[in-house]
Amino acid sequence: MTFWKKTLPFILLNLVVSAATVLLVLWLYQKQVTLLGAKPTFTPAVTLASAPSQSEPGEPIDETPSLADGLLTIEGVFGAGDLNVEYILIRNLSNSSVNLSGWSVSSTSGETYNLPQLTLNTNGAVRLYSRHGTNTVIELYWNSDQSLWTSGDQVFLLDQSGKKQASWQVP
Repeated sequence: MTFWKKTLPFILLNLVVSAATVLLVLWLYQKQVTLLGAKPTFTPAVTLASAPSQSEPGEPIDETPSLADGLLTIEGVFGAGDLNVEYILIRNLSNSSVNLSGWSVSSTSGETYNLPQLTLNTNGAVRLYSRHGTNTVIELYWNSDQSLWTSGDQVFLLDQSGKKQASWQVP
């Protein structure tokens, strides 16, 4: 009986402190998200619209999309210069699914990757890694022996007709 009299207050105190800590962390997270102007959901950060053809490194190079219902975008090139990490993130911002069969990704140096038979759903995304690997529905592999992207390079997303749908300049 004395054991419970001694330990019960500590257990209750531990529960109260743990709950307060979780609430504090959630409150701080919400405050940070609000300050950054972001939403705590997976909404796209970049959209394409008609704009001048020049942009700063790390910013999308806007192209007028030919997709009737919406557009695809390159959200970034991540880990540029490191073959083990390097990938391109492609996202579907349209209101319908897009079949990527016949689409390609190319660079200013002439490297081209033909996207496989893959349907990208609304707000869906696929990562295109430079390294070797086995393609899945969310990860594709260029199967390159060396990194493909360096600062200043441009990446282009081309539709079936070869028209540029999106671009990105590596910072």
